[in-house]
Amino acid sequence: MSRMKGAPARAMPLKMRAVRAAIAVSCLALARPCVAASRAETRELTVAPDGMSPREALLAIREAKAKGDASAWTVHIRRGAYFLEAPLVFTAADSGTRSSPVRWIGEGGPVFAGGERLKGWRDEGGGVWSAPIPKGADGKPVWFEQLWVNGRRAERARAPDAVPDDPAHSCMKLSLSEERVVTNAVDGTVSYVQRIASTNAAMSKVVSTAAEDLPYVSLCAVHKWNAARQGILRVDSETMSVETSRRESVGGNRAWTAKETIVWFENVRGAFDAPGEWFYDAKAGRVLYRPLPGETIGSLSAIAPTASGGVLVVLRGDCDGDPVHDIEFKNLSFAFTDYAEKPGAKNAVSAEKVPVQFYTRQTLPETVGCVTATGARRIVWDGCRFQHLGAFAMRLIDGCISNTVKNCTFADIGAGGVKMGSENPHVAPGETLSRREITTLAPRSVAFNTVENCLFKGIGRYVPAGIAVTLTHASDCRIVHCDMTDCAYSAISAGLAWGYGGSIAQRNEIAYNRIWNIGKGLMSDMGGVYTLGTSFGTTIHDNVIHDVRSYSYGGWGIYFDEGSEGIVAERNLCWNTTDGGFMQHFGRGCTVRNNIFAWNRIGDAVRSLFVVRNKEGIEPTLDFKNNIVLVSTCALANAQAVKVKGDWSNNLWFDVRGESAATIGGGTWAAWTQLGFEKDGSFADPQFVDAANNDFRLKPTSPALKLGFRRWDYSAAGRKCR
Repeated sequence: MSRMKGAPARAMPLKMRAVRAAIAVSCLALARPCVAASRAETRELTVAPDGMSPREALLAIREAKAKGDASAWTVHIRRGAYFLEAPLVFTAADSGTRSSPVRWIGEGGPVFAGGERLKGWRDEGGGVWSAPIPKGADGKPVWFEQLWVNGRRAERARAPDAVPDDPAHSCMKLSLSEERVVTNAVDGTVSYVQRIASTNAAMSKVVSTAAEDLPYVSLCAVHKWNAARQGILRVDSETMSVETSRRESVGGNRAWTAKETIVWFENVRGAFDAPGEWFYDAKAGRVLYRPLPGETIGSLSAIAPTASGGVLVVLRGDCDGDPVHDIEFKNLSFAFTDYAEKPGAKNAVSAEKVPVQFYTRQTLPETVGCVTATGARRIVWDGCRFQHLGAFAMRLIDGCISNTVKNCTFADIGAGGVKMGSENPHVAPGETLSRREITTLAPRSVAFNTVENCLFKGIGRYVPAGIAVTLTHASDCRIVHCDMTDCAYSAISAGLAWGYGGSIAQRNEIAYNRIWNIGKGLMSDMGGVYTLGTSFGTTIHDNVIHDVRSYSYGGWGIYFDEGSEGIVAERNLCWNTTDGGFMQHFGRGCTVRNNIFAWNRIGDAVRSLFVVRNKEGIEPTLDFKNNIVLVSTCALANAQAVKVKGDWSNNLWFDVRGESAATIGGGTWAAWTQLGFEKDGSFADPQFVDAANNDFRLKPTSPALKLGFRRWDYSAAGRKCR
């Protein structure tokens, strides 16, 4: 990756180079030995809608390899839709080699799909069309909660109606929320009943729902960083309230409150009233649809996700022995899956009952991926399109090493885009997680994967808590030169360990990404780039982040959450955020330098909390150097920042209202400097070319340059080809 214009060349520290080298050696030790062989000729197969199927091609290659064939293989997949009743499963037996890979190449736009077209449409009158609900293998109607009509995600009849550009105003604020425990007198099992009430006018459509339709209504809720879907037990028109039930409590810090929780309802017959909406009519056994202007019944294309269980492709290697490896997927599309959770998911009420019910945990650990990989090495997805999906697009789980996702598009995704990380923080013998650098990979580690030059757009369409790219228990991965927009929650999340207990998520690189229009006023406690836990060697650099909008709090640009440690954030440009451009919720040993934070709307532009939540009593520290901070409506830094030790130096701070109106560290600029902060720092106009219109190039006379600030070409962020 080329460095930006004006950015100084930086040699990797010797210690870091040694760590990477050690890990690279351990990575090679984990990989399956590659037998040297002369370059064999390429054998070819062709898949076509009226010919060989993808599954037949897979089995043909597997059979040839079982007989000793060492050829390179290319599968040409012709244009068309390939509806998969079950996932394509690749194992070690389907692998290529470095010199003779197996390539699955799309030609003309083939689509691997997990649903089927609805047929038999008829005009019911009154602006309503209908088609029979497809039957499953058991002969019963298939339940689905997402539908795509003429290439777009159709809105399921909902109350209140959707407002596309302002999701928060498509929801109801609670006027009441309470929970009670219910114990089964027969078997002693405990469940919880949640009662909520709202004064929103749309609530009348919900509480007036007929008893026969009520079991098919979904309550959807967003609470801080969590999302829920629940069925309805009963309604009360007098109190304008509904009751739902689930196995687990939503109490504690998950308690639903009027301040931080918003809800809406789907599949409400009384709300089926706008063009483009659809309704699952269980009583009639039909899907109802109100056409948009210009749509005709004869050319209607409606696809329901009926067969895949959320998964289309599985790469299943042996993490402890024989991985699946050296396969390339190029120019393929994956589409039309419903939401699903892995068998035995802890937090789901039921994966089988209607409607779908869940309460999410951070990073959505139960949610499946359309493409799911375990024990995969050197797999490449190049130029692929993941669209119209109900759950995750991709999940790289245990034992996934040295895989690449490049030049791909992720659009209209129900949950998250790409999620990488082992199920648990695996460590090699002799290693521990206790605040140390992890230098040896365990057999089930996830490491050295790359997401590059990809577009993520429309993330969290069904589960708003979905994230464009998530790194959990993963190390040495790269997320570079991506565009991420129209996300309901954070764009990038790295780490999954609270506090200073130690983490696998080390030496990850998040760089040159362009992130904008996220949060959308729907979720809270989120940011453009979010980190959690010890992350030695992780770098966040040369990103552009703007228009981050939260619902109640926490719309930050860069967000170091609990116990973030050992991270360097530099040359990032963040502007137009709900809260600060930078936030640290207790952390230690992180460096934030040569960044620009501008135009946050409320709160503090820079927020660093003095919080100790660990038995060691470790005090937070932060080095904050050579940054430019610009505000017009809020404080420059919060009051607790004065308690956070570290090197605060050579920063340029400016409030356009003037020094007399500026607040920093809970007081004045003079008080801030008298406390020992801002060694060689300054309060002055940074002299941007046109900050009012978000042109943050510096004029040659900028005082920031005299403080040591180094300009860089922030226009290089985002996809290299767009």
